[in-house]
Amino acid sequence: MITWKRIRLDNFLFPKIYDYKKEFIRLEEELPLGIRLDKIYDTIDRTKINWLSTNEINGLGKEFISFVNEFYNSGISLYLQKDIKINKPLVIEFNMDKENPTVIDKNIIVAEPNSEATIIFHYSTDDDIEAFHNGFTEIHAKENSTITIIKVQRVNSLSHNFDTNIAYVKGEGKVNWISVELGSHISGSDYTTFLEEEASESNLSSIYLGDGNRKMDLSYSMIHKGPRSISNIETRGALMDNSKKVFRGNLDFKKGARLSKGAEEEYVLLLDPTVKSDSIPALLCEEDDVQGEHAASAGQISESQLFYLMSRGLSEREAKKLIIEGAFRPIIDRIPLEGLKQIIDSEIERRLMNA
Repeated sequence: MITWKRIRLDNFLFPKIYDYKKEFIRLEEELPLGIRLDKIYDTIDRTKINWLSTNEINGLGKEFISFVNEFYNSGISLYLQKDIKINKPLVIEFNMDKENPTVIDKNIIVAEPNSEATIIFHYSTDDDIEAFHNGFTEIHAKENSTITIIKVQRVNSLSHNFDTNIAYVKGEGKVNWISVELGSHISGSDYTTFLEEEASESNLSSIYLGDGNRKMDLSYSMIHKGPRSISNIETRGALMDNSKKVFRGNLDFKKGARLSKGAEEEYVLLLDPTVKSDSIPALLCEEDDVQGEHAASAGQISESQLFYLMSRGLSEREAKKLIIEGAFRPIIDRIPLEGLKQIIDSEIERRLMNA
């Protein structure tokens, strides 16, 4: 039984877990030699997979991580040898329906030096089911490797979504996160990156849209350990109806992270007076010679912007939609699949125009 204080996850109990029987790995071309991609329960060569000791992280909570480790029914293990690069993104799709209502996915990605890959995770549901997702993704990005993780969550308003993500980045390695939060009744997402060695880097870009009675708890942390490490958190959101959101952004400069730089920013549009938005940007520092910036802003759509657009023939709803889409566009455009971008655009348009 779990309780979250801010979004009132009262007396929550984990549901019954069913096998996930659908195929969820989608490959558009054959993988080159030097890449090992398995479904997590088919992974045999565990000497190449560094299973994470979860004692040092909390994520969304020990209960959620332990639940994944004990009951995962899907997920991948991906191992990239040194100097191997995947040109096209790998796509992992989970669609929950009446026969497959639960996804408990454990994903482990190991990138050896100078390797590179983009992995897209897409979570969706049929309209009339009460689904449950709880996931855990772990990344080990070694020297001069680049891993980009894109997560698109658009499950329906009857469902629950929980997702914990963690990355360890070595010298001159880079991990990029892109998060798109569009669905679920209650959604919790946690992204934590440990910048362990010199010149390691991580960038997190996210958008979220809350409508109806949706509740979101978003936690993003960059832990600087290595010197000259770099991080950036950019979040853009919109809330309407009675939706609620908590944003926690953390920049943590540990002793030894000299000459490191970190920045975080959240910008949220409040479309109704009944929404609730809590933003908690934090800057922690144990090292003197660092640069850290944090900012959070929330407000209504500018009346002058609305007037300008409506004076050119748009309705008020159309004008608001255009402004929100413009705020989201720079992050959506970083997704390398045109088909997925169109799905996201259609989902945003449907939600805003049906409000």
